[in-house]
Amino acid sequence: MIDSPVDWDELPYLVGCAWTFGDSISAAQILSPAYHDRGLAVGSFVMRGLVPDFPSGLQRGDFVVAGVEFAHGGATAATARALKLIGVGAVIARSFGVSFFHHAIHGGLPALQVEETAAIKTGDRLRVDIEGHKVVNLSSGDRYVIRNVYDESLDILRAGGWAEYQATKS
Repeated sequence: MIDSPVDWDELPYLVGCAWTFGDSISAAQILSPAYHDRGLAVGSFVMRGLVPDFPSGLQRGDFVVAGVEFAHGGATAATARALKLIGVGAVIARSFGVSFFHHAIHGGLPALQVEETAAIKTGDRLRVDIEGHKVVNLSSGDRYVIRNVYDESLDILRAGGWAEYQATKS
C-alpha cells in the first residue's frame, strides 16, 4: 500500500444548480480562441452568445449540463480553465470532445459522462458524488450513473489536477 494523499483523499460531494445546454456545443462556443489570452478577464467571455446571463448568474459550484459532443473541435486547456475560473463545479454531458475531457481532468475540472442529461433542467439542484459514481437530482429525486471517471482520472481529480498529481508521485 502506497501512503500518499491520492490513495486516501476522497472528493467531497458537489452541490449546485444545473445550467443546461444542448448537443454539439463547440469549444469555440464555450470560449472563442480570440479570448484565450485574457487571463482572469476570460470569465466574462465564457459561453457568450449561448446564454445571455451566463456567467453572471452562475453561482460558484453550479454545473454545466449538456448533451452529446460537449466542447468538440479543438478544445484547449484555456477552454476548461475558463469554466473552472468562473466557478463551474463540474461539467456533466452525454459525451465530450476528446481534447476537452483531457484538458478538464488535467486542470482539476470534473468532466462527467452521464447518459440521462436530457432529464436535467436548468435550475435543478444536483448533488454529485464522483467517488460513488452518481449524480442525484435533488429537484426530481432521479439518480444518474457517472460512467467515465475511474482509475487515473479519479486520482488526478483527487489531487486537484495534473501538476498536483505529479507532485504526489515524486
